[in-house]
Amino acid sequence: MKKWMILAAVGVLAISITSCKQGGDSKENETGTTQAVESSQGETGGQDTKEDENATQAPGEEEIPNPFEELDGPEELEALGLHMEVPEDASDVQYISISGEIGEVFFELDGHRYSYRGATHAEEFSGIFEEFEPEEVAISDCGADEDLIVKTTVSGGRLASWAKGGAKYTLYTAEPVEDDGILELCMALISKN
Repeated sequence: MKKWMILAAVGVLAISITSCKQGGDSKENETGTTQAVESSQGETGGQDTKEDENATQAPGEEEIPNPFEELDGPEELEALGLHMEVPEDASDVQYISISGEIGEVFFELDGHRYSYRGATHAEEFSGIFEEFEPEEVAISDCGADEDLIVKTTVSGGRLASWAKGGAKYTLYTAEPVEDDGILELCMALISKN
């Protein structure tokens, strides 16, 4: 460890001395000799700014595309095989497609913020990776193809899940919502699936 620290210190010292001798910033040209580079007020010394941007990207590294696409409404989720309408009195509604496979609707209702997701192919798509309390509520006669399951996170949030019409759905809020409130909202969403 000490050897590495000494080598690093020697390297920094050598670079500092070289910079001082040359009177400022420098760069090597193609012949291997060093020439001064203008560095006043952001000038690039004749370099193209695109070249500077690429310098931070590792060779062979590709830019990762954004998986989130904002949608205009529930009609656009139909292309994913999802029927996801929210209650009429919901506010601040935003529709999103995630990687063209998962539909998500953010909305606010009765002072609580919700994330409503659906997918026809994804298995685990809720996006909630919290620890859950051991108790859960299961309702079988709810209009869904499978039981409606409502879990509570250790932090007090609520996650509901169900399946209907060949798709799976989840509803999540990070806020503590009573059983009656979350079940009533889930039943309303299930009836609109």
